[in-house]
Amino acid sequence: MEAEIIRMVNRLWIEVLNLLPGLLFSIVILFIFYIFGKNFARLVNKRLYARTNDMLLSNFLAKISKWILIILGFIISMQILGWATLASGIITGAGVSAIIIGIAFKNIGENFLSGFLLAFNRPFKIGDLIDTSGYSGTITSMDFRTTNIKTADGQDVFIPNSMIINNPLINYTKDGMRRFEFSIQLNNSGDIERAKVVIINVLNNIDEILKIPLPLVILDQASINIILKIYFWIDALKTERTILEVKSDALENSSIELIRSGIVLNNVTGIRITNDSIPIKLSSNKIKIKK
Repeated sequence: MEAEIIRMVNRLWIEVLNLLPGLLFSIVILFIFYIFGKNFARLVNKRLYARTNDMLLSNFLAKISKWILIILGFIISMQILGWATLASGIITGAGVSAIIIGIAFKNIGENFLSGFLLAFNRPFKIGDLIDTSGYSGTITSMDFRTTNIKTADGQDVFIPNSMIINNPLINYTKDGMRRFEFSIQLNNSGDIERAKVVIINVLNNIDEILKIPLPLVILDQASINIILKIYFWIDALKTERTILEVKSDALENSSIELIRSGIVLNNVTGIRITNDSIPIKLSSNKIKIKK
């Protein structure tokens, strides 16, 4: 019995020794393909970006090229060990297992194909502000499975590529043109035409607000109170300030100039505005100019 165990151990040791050179060689081959894949991906990324100026597409294709080379190195390593035939036999012979694996990786495959389509269709690029599937933010990167965005409040959101393909997508910075709006409520005794002129002049004096299309001020309601709706356009690609800063300036400056023009505003509280020539007093519900 003891002799049989010794023979078995010796046989296993001899098999390990016989396998060891091939195993070491296959590991070296896999390592070489891994390093080569990383360097090749870096080269692909650099060359494609120089030609297309599209970081999203170049990054995606670089990742694909890297993984193709790594998988190729793995297959060669398995062939060196003599395991490729065994592995292919198991995969082709186990039909049920193949179905289970296919179902399990359905979403991964769907997201991969969606990412491939997004990379070539290019509905957005890195730095674009998008809105899709209830999420809004700036594109930071895209990989095989997800598109990554950073929201306005600093959260990193990873959206499956298939959700972007299967749902409407708004790209706010595709051509840079964005329209904004806000409302101002006047007292029912307010001079509507005069208020319109004041607001238009304010908007025309803000550099980031476009003159074409022209800013627009319309009467939205004229019952108990007068509500004016203001619309204006910004080219997001050309403004140095944030869009929120420009919108804030438009609202604040319009309110201040209306007050200075003697127009009564409703529902403005907690603000005190002073002017050397026009003293202004704010009440809790209305803004009035002292006579």
